[in-house]
Amino acid sequence: MDRIEELTTEAGERGIDVHEREIPVPGMSAAYIKTETGEHIIIRQDGTQAERACWLAEELGHHYTGSDRRLHYNAADDWRAEAKARKWAHDRLLSPDAIRTAARNTDDIYEIAFTLNVSVEFLRESIDWYMARGLWSPEAMPEEFSAESPAPEPNKE
Repeated sequence: MDRIEELTTEAGERGIDVHEREIPVPGMSAAYIKTETGEHIIIRQDGTQAERACWLAEELGHHYTGSDRRLHYNAADDWRAEAKARKWAHDRLLSPDAIRTAARNTDDIYEIAFTLNVSVEFLRESIDWYMARGLWSPEAMPEEFSAESPAPEPNKE
């Protein structure tokens, strides 16, 4: 069972319907919607498998953290709710040990993200989240993993 199937099953067990569709809102990758008739997660169908897994985990995080219907982000509470769901997703999909294990044979962040089936952006955010909680030290991985560091230059051989 791949990660998307696993998360979809988890959502279904909690009564949440998951739909992969085209989302006509620019910049929106997914949405968690809770109504009187039920809960739904909609994720863009055109992302990579890793991106869709990250989006699905974050939207499932909205269910678990109690933050729903945040579509406009007009107030600080809206942004806090989004951050809370995102942090839940980081903890659900990754752990410091999983990242270290995946990084044993390479220091290439793209290979590590591929191995963990997450996007590079999600991996970098996870490391930042673990650092903020004191679960990760800068010495744990190469400089390349810092969110502040630019993406590496492509090999020009």
